Amino acid sequence: MKRIFIYVAVMAAAVMVSCNGKKTAQNDANSDSTSVSDTTATGENVDLTTVAGTYEGTLPAADCPGIKTVLTINADSTYELKQDYIERKDGHDEASGVLQVLNGNVLMLVRPSSGEHTFYKVKD
Repeated sequence: MKRIFIYVAVMAAAVMVSCNGKKTAQNDANSDSTSVSDTTATGENVDLTTVAGTYEGTLPAADCPGIKTVLTINADSTYELKQDYIERKDGHDEASGVLQVLNGNVLMLVRPSSGEHTFYKVKD
């Protein structure tokens, strides 16, 4: 009787493992569907001369009270970003580089030293 129970348990485990190994629909997360648009104002596109300026605010953070952020956008498609992590030692970061307008109203900041991208959406 014990052998039958062990045999059934092994078969059930094998069936469960084989079900977990089945592939599902392919995830398209690796494909980039965002398109880069011209930075001139046509229709819904952001005109950098209208959003050029300095913006300040505190962004939420998971491990500190917030991130004090100062973003300067220039009309020539460049930016300067300064971030201070509140109540953290050595929590200061500065970056500057070029930006691109994506989908008409999303600014993609490109950090030249690492190629890292930061995204900001321009509100109406």
